Amino acid sequence: MPKSYKFLKEDLEAVFLNGYNIVGDGTPDALFPILSGRTELQHPYARQRYSKDIYLEPDLFIFHTAKQYGYQTAYYEDMPWIGSFQYRYNGFSRRPADHYLRSFLMEETSHGSKWWNGLHKRYCLGATPQYLFLLNLTRQFMDLNTKRFCFTFIADISHDDFNLISTADDDVVDFLDHIKQSGKLKDTLLIVMGDHGPRFSPMRSTYQGKMEERMAFMSIVLPERLKMERPDALESLKSNSKVLTTPFDIHTTILDAMGLNNLSSDFIVPNFKIRRGLSLLQKIPKTRSCDEAGILPHWCVCLNIKWYNVLKTDRMYQKAADSLSEYINNITDEKRSLCVKRKLTSIEWVTREDLKEKSSNHLRPNVYYQIMIVMSPGRAVYEGSMQYDTKLDKFVISDKAVSRISA
Repeated sequence: MPKSYKFLKEDLEAVFLNGYNIVGDGTPDALFPILSGRTELQHPYARQRYSKDIYLEPDLFIFHTAKQYGYQTAYYEDMPWIGSFQYRYNGFSRRPADHYLRSFLMEETSHGSKWWNGLHKRYCLGATPQYLFLLNLTRQFMDLNTKRFCFTFIADISHDDFNLISTADDDVVDFLDHIKQSGKLKDTLLIVMGDHGPRFSPMRSTYQGKMEERMAFMSIVLPERLKMERPDALESLKSNSKVLTTPFDIHTTILDAMGLNNLSSDFIVPNFKIRRGLSLLQKIPKTRSCDEAGILPHWCVCLNIKWYNVLKTDRMYQKAADSLSEYINNITDEKRSLCVKRKLTSIEWVTREDLKEKSSNHLRPNVYYQIMIVMSPGRAVYEGSMQYDTKLDKFVISDKAVSRISA
C-alpha cells in the first residue's frame, strides 16, 4: 500500500515503530495486550477447548475503561466466522462496546456461509467493498460530537491473499485525508497498524519471513493538542521508534494520551524492575530486553545472543528434531482416531545459542535451541524453540514456542 504509507509518512508525519515486536502467536496474542494490557492467561480462561461456559469479561477491556470516563466506544471487526475473540474462545459475556458490528455481520454472512459462496460474494456488502463499509462506519463514528474511542479491525482484504490488500490503497488514503482535513487530528490519537506478519506462506520459511511475522506494522500520529501540552511527547515517541516496543506499550500509551495513565497495568515481569507495558510518550530505555517487556524467547527478534548452526554429525541435531516431533504427536495423541501420527521427513536447520557469549561455564543447566522440521503427511513445517536441560538430558518444550508455518 505505497500511497497509504506515503500519506502517513509525509502528510500525517506518523512515527513508525521500527522495533515493534509481537508477544505471541496470531491475532489474539496481539489484541489482548493492546485492548486490555493483559495476556490471555490474565483473563477468564474462555478457550472453547477447556470450557463452553466461560466468557471474556468486557470490564477488563479498554472500551469499558473509556466508557467510564465519558467516551462513546466502537469495535468494528469483519470476518465474524473467525472472530478474534470467538474463533477459539467463547466470546464476550456481553457487548464489549457501544457500537458493535458482530451481530450484523454474522447475519449478513449467514454464520460463515459467505466464506464458501465464492469471492464475488465474499468481499462486498451490496455494491460496497466490505473494508470500505467499515471505514465509512468509522468515519461516521468519528463525527460524533463527544469523546470517542474506536477500534476498527479489517482482516478479510488481506487475511488469505496478501495481494488483495493493494486494492484498498486509494480508499485508505481517502479515509486518512478526511481525518486530516476534518480537523480531527487536533484531539485524536491515530494508530494505523497490523496485528502480525504472515504466519504461513512460502516467504515465512525464510529468515526474513520469520522476522516479518514478529515485527508487525505500527504507526502513530499524536493529537496536535497533546503535542502542544506535552512538548516532550513527540520527541519521546520518535526516540522510542528505534527501541524495543510491544503491544503492551500501545495499551499504556493510549491510556496516557487519554490522561488515564494511572489506570495502566503495573505488572512487572518477575525478577525485573520496570513495568511490562510502558508509555511511548516517555522515553523507553534502550537497554530494555525481551524478558523485561514480556516477550517469550521464541517470539523475540532481538535476542541478545549469538547463534551457530548445529552440525548434522552432532548428536543433538537429530535429538532436537526427534524431541519436537514427539511433542507435536503427543498433542494430538488423545485424538489419534481423528489425527494421524506424523512422521519426521526432514530437518531444515538446527541452531544453538553461543554459550561463549553468555557464560564462561559451559556446563550451564539450560541451553537454548531453535529448529525447523518438516513432517508428513503433506508438507507440515514446524518451527520450535526449546530449552535443553543438560542435567536431565532432555528438551523442555512449550506450545507457546512452537509455530506451524505451513498451511
